[in-house]
Amino acid sequence: METTQWQRQDVTKHYLEQVRGGIPFGAEQINVMLQVIKHFTPNVHTVIDLGCGNGFLGKVLLDTYKNANALFIDHSEPMVEQAKEYLAAYQNQCTVIHADFSESLSNFVAPNSVDCIVSGFAIHHLPHEKKKKLYAEIYTLLKDGGIFINIEHTASATEKLESLYDEQFVQHLANYNHQSVEEVAAEYNSRPDKQDNILQRVDIQVNWLREIGYQHADCYFKWFELAVFSGVK
Repeated sequence: METTQWQRQDVTKHYLEQVRGGIPFGAEQINVMLQVIKHFTPNVHTVIDLGCGNGFLGKVLLDTYKNANALFIDHSEPMVEQAKEYLAAYQNQCTVIHADFSESLSNFVAPNSVDCIVSGFAIHHLPHEKKKKLYAEIYTLLKDGGIFINIEHTASATEKLESLYDEQFVQHLANYNHQSVEEVAAEYNSRPDKQDNILQRVDIQVNWLREIGYQHADCYFKWFELAVFSGVK
């Protein structure tokens, strides 16, 4: 099992309580996700939420597609426990699994069987070659016409842009948590999970999707390092 700072209860708690809700344009990202899914794959019956955290993305889809069933996967035990609690009302429609991306997804689901696979701020923890390998495996799991959509933290094109993103992100978190910018910046720059981030530019990742064979692969939303990108089988 992969070991990251996300195995820590304090890291999980801090993210869910002080960061997740303060992510800039979070509602817009979800709206774009739903629009893209509806346009390309309107009849969703099977969903996978990869690196599901507390299950927020998959829950949005279960609320949207009332007859769907979902598989939630995360490598963090604290997150899995949060997901089970968060999704308690959906237990007849979902399964929550403690596993990581080093395990083949085919252990849990058959090829050509899934309508929609989503991920939110999770795949960027993988080395780049493993990202590409995972995108290829996701492709094999999707039905024809199925969609993969990733709401993700990506790399800036330059260090100057990265510093601007950091500045803006800290400001958003400070406003969200009613803290001073200085206090949030200190926490942000010394956060224990920073070492787990292995970021890649979104344009490069979209090109990977195209090379694998995804259709309509593109970035549908971008705010500095935050991006929503997708492809259809």
